[in-house]
Amino acid sequence: MQAIKRFILSETFPGVLLIFFTFFALFCKNISFIDLYDKFLSIQFSIGFNEFKLSKPIVLWINDGLIAIFFLCIGLELKYEILRGQLKNIKSVSLPIFGALGGMIVPALIFTIINYSHEYAMKGWAIPTATDIAFAVGILMLLGNRIPSSLKLFLLSLAIFDDLGAIIIIALFYTDQISLFALIICLICIIALFFLNYFHVTHLPFYVLIGVILWVAMLKSGVHATLAGVIIALFIPLDTKDKKPYLHKVYESLNCWVIYFILPLFAFVNAGVDLRSMHLSSIFSSVSLGIILGLFLGKQVGVFLFSYLAIKFKVATMPDNVSYKQFYGICILTGIGFTMSLFIDGLAYKNSDIFEHSDRLAILIASFLSAIYGYIYLKMVSK
Repeated sequence: MQAIKRFILSETFPGVLLIFFTFFALFCKNISFIDLYDKFLSIQFSIGFNEFKLSKPIVLWINDGLIAIFFLCIGLELKYEILRGQLKNIKSVSLPIFGALGGMIVPALIFTIINYSHEYAMKGWAIPTATDIAFAVGILMLLGNRIPSSLKLFLLSLAIFDDLGAIIIIALFYTDQISLFALIICLICIIALFFLNYFHVTHLPFYVLIGVILWVAMLKSGVHATLAGVIIALFIPLDTKDKKPYLHKVYESLNCWVIYFILPLFAFVNAGVDLRSMHLSSIFSSVSLGIILGLFLGKQVGVFLFSYLAIKFKVATMPDNVSYKQFYGICILTGIGFTMSLFIDGLAYKNSDIFEHSDRLAILIASFLSAIYGYIYLKMVSK
């Protein structure tokens, strides 16, 4: 029991959970429980009364609602690291910034080169630009103390900036028709959050109430509702009035829900790809190839190339006690797009089956290739 408890509390377990629920979703969709699985995704859940009612299927409550809490955690982590943590120093932060830029630019270029002639396919250009934090760190933790702590910190920092890039991409390129009235409500909520932060209010229910109103307004505005989580995070105070840690406490209380419940549930409702009627040729379609090559090849090449150039031009420094061979292994792991890539895929193609779901299958293939190859490579070079 002690061994099981240690495993559940380890940094490896969230990655294992994601893998389990991914295969469980594929099993449900393709073996026995397809009707039950589809019925679960389409369950209607409503909140409100009369004309003030919000009704959505459960899959959208997860993709629009629960994932906003995931983005809230990203925002809290980023704010803390920049103001108090490892990203406070410009030299320590420059390498993951350049790596994240390369990890977004090169995969997007690969996808664009392959799909430039297909207007609808080009909506998914950002799919291979994302890195899944939980999965990548979970694979890294399987290697234990073979990997220097400085490399683990680099991967975490890069993943944070990678997610920040994904947030900016969603805000700029994946917003629907804008509602001015809803945006005004959003602005009022942001002003209220500003005053809560200004007067150093650390009573969480105030932030929850305004956050829910902001989320609903963001949902109705046309801007993706998950951005509400990031906005709320920016206004959470670092400390209480008597200088006790507050932001980090909020982050820790939410993070366990994110890694043990929200991300596995998100993987379960999005990874259910119907493989039974899928033709092998669809895996070699331009969209699938763009995603697979972008994630598996583009991410590792982009992160390594931009990081190498930053080091050579002396705008960044190599992590301590790390060889280029080990560093390249970390770059391979950034090709694990998984939950974030699935999320952007849903925004780009609106869960359409025009590609016979080969786009989502391509994300799973590229992520597992990156995970397996990265693990084997790092184990060999870190003996």
